[in-house]
Amino acid sequence: MSLTEPSAAPDHRVLIVDDDPALREQLSAYLASRGIGCRFAADGREALAALQDQPPEVLLLDIRLPDTSGIELASRAAAGNPAPKIILMSGYDDAVIEANKANLEVFAVIEKPVPLRIIARFLHQALQVAA
Repeated sequence: MSLTEPSAAPDHRVLIVDDDPALREQLSAYLASRGIGCRFAADGREALAALQDQPPEVLLLDIRLPDTSGIELASRAAAGNPAPKIILMSGYDDAVIEANKANLEVFAVIEKPVPLRIIARFLHQALQVAA
């Protein structure tokens, strides 16, 4: 999946950053069927380009990426104006600790693996708050 995928709901800008292509593909289909338009990035480089191109309302990202820390990426995104709502995903127990160390305000931290319906629920909630 590429960064330039069309968005099913252009008024809700969501950027999902995860290096797992299967998860990106599943999320793309599942979220589009629920009216959540998303863009995807596979790594920090793609995510930074997307953040500069069109800042998202919600940023959902894995904290462990192949080329950068998701915490560092979230910190950079949080410095934007307006800052996106940040949802962190991690398969490790240290996500909350790392976010606290970085003094990062996050909307939610969810543990992987997580059902797609739970991700959709968090995204809907974050989009409502961002509106």
